[in-house]
Amino acid sequence: MPRIVLILYTLVCLASVASAEVYKWEDANGVHLTDNASSVPEKYREKVYAETSEQIRATTPKVGTGISKLNITPVLNQINQVGAYQATLEQQRQSSEAMRQQQVRSLAASTRNLDNALQPLARFMAIWLMVGFFIFISWVATIIDIVRSEFVTPSNKTVWMLLVLFLPLLGMLLYYLFGLSQKCKSISYEDKHQAELLARLKPRDPKDKDFIF
Repeated sequence: MPRIVLILYTLVCLASVASAEVYKWEDANGVHLTDNASSVPEKYREKVYAETSEQIRATTPKVGTGISKLNITPVLNQINQVGAYQATLEQQRQSSEAMRQQQVRSLAASTRNLDNALQPLARFMAIWLMVGFFIFISWVATIIDIVRSEFVTPSNKTVWMLLVLFLPLLGMLLYYLFGLSQKCKSISYEDKHQAELLARLKPRDPKDKDFIF
């Protein structure tokens, strides 16, 4: 903008200089120049006026054309450059906006794909957690059952305990297939202790050898 104002100011100054009339005459004292018509001697005025008018007519169009060719063209070029720069900025802004929207769409698509992939995994983990919890409860119940039970062969109790502890799944399967049949059927663990307690509390016959008064 300051450059355009400077160019317009120069055009105005050149136009004012071109419109000024300079009078020239020659006498015995030499050549004289003036821009005041009244200072020209009367005997030279007619000739000086005619020469000045002819000079103005001959030079004014050329000066105006030269000024237009030299000064208006840079102004137009400057305006075109500004317009091209603004168009470039607008194009860059549109490209950035399109790229940003594409990134947002890509991120949304990636999030949806991740959610779709995680949902089956979450269901799978939930099912296996339930299965694992059920197996754990069964394992604990099996150990308790072995501890509370009496076997026909007492050493079998230790064998089944070790097998269930170190091989949980296989040990529980074998225990429920074969170990239950090895347990004492006539009396359970609690019933045995209850019978022993009742035997201690029952009055004894004095004829028994181990009777104590």
